[in-house]
Amino acid sequence: MRHPLVLRPLVALIALALFTPAALADLSIDFKTVVKGRDKPALMVTPAKNAKKITIVLVDEQGKKQRLKRTNLRANKTKRFQFRQGAGQSKYKASIEVAWADGTKGMFAVDFTAVRVGELKILISKETVDLDGRTLSFKATNPAKRVELTLIGESGDVLEEVSDEFDDPNPSDTPIALSWSEHDEKILRMDLRVTDVAGFYTGMHITPFTIEIPHDEVEFAFGKANIRPEEETKLHTTMGHIKQALAKHGTLLTLRLYVAGYTDTVGSKGSNRELSNRRARSIAQWFRANGLKIPIYYCGFGEESLAVETPDETEEPKNRRALYILSSHTPSGADVPGPDWKRL
Repeated sequence: MRHPLVLRPLVALIALALFTPAALADLSIDFKTVVKGRDKPALMVTPAKNAKKITIVLVDEQGKKQRLKRTNLRANKTKRFQFRQGAGQSKYKASIEVAWADGTKGMFAVDFTAVRVGELKILISKETVDLDGRTLSFKATNPAKRVELTLIGESGDVLEEVSDEFDDPNPSDTPIALSWSEHDEKILRMDLRVTDVAGFYTGMHITPFTIEIPHDEVEFAFGKANIRPEEETKLHTTMGHIKQALAKHGTLLTLRLYVAGYTDTVGSKGSNRELSNRRARSIAQWFRANGLKIPIYYCGFGEESLAVETPDETEEPKNRRALYILSSHTPSGADVPGPDWKRL
């Protein structure tokens, strides 16, 4: 990235002139001060007339000096003055001394900033994305100038745009946190974009994930919540489905297993809710005891969400059921009415 500057006697950017106005010829400087990889920054100097020698002394913020010199410069021919620049951003004071071919001399001074960046990457982990809390944090491998997060709903419409811009670039070792509002419509995708101090940008998609795990229903004894040995084969099969889903749908987000329990309408609503909660907990405990390492939540909904609508005090096997939901966030909907999930 280049920034041209022409130094002339009447231009304010000439900070210092030590010689007569006649000695001050035009001097054009093109700043290549944003570089990537192994490229070196440079001052591209073009004298308006022949010069015997041009010497540039650079001093950075730490007081380190670099001395650059070129000889026998021809009029209107550009010479490249490359200099060393570490990773990140540095501010320089440049003193430019010109010995013109006609014997006159001139000295100029100018300040500028140079930046060296590497490949821009977003560093984000499962632990730093909280869809339920509507927050995420990440780091960028280069100093960040601007960050943007766009939320896309299931309808395809933009639900919200969140951004932050830094007057002083955010250091690469400092986390950047973003949060967003709650929306009635489910989020289909979140697009994260980071622009670094050099103007380079990169982005990534964050996709919320939910899938129901197929299973055979565990049958409990009447009024009981313990899992009988003959029913464990069903859970072993379900565990296989869960592991397959984790392997197939591994995402940036932390996946959790939600176990929901339900009953038919025989008995009181309170007792049914309590019974379904104990059964859901038993199933969740079985998965944990048999090696499932991901977070597990459980909740009993009793007869609040019937698979088949029936009158009160009606036996219905289809309503004595469970749901196993693998999700990156707390599930919601008609089958899971309420926020009463408990973590195992």
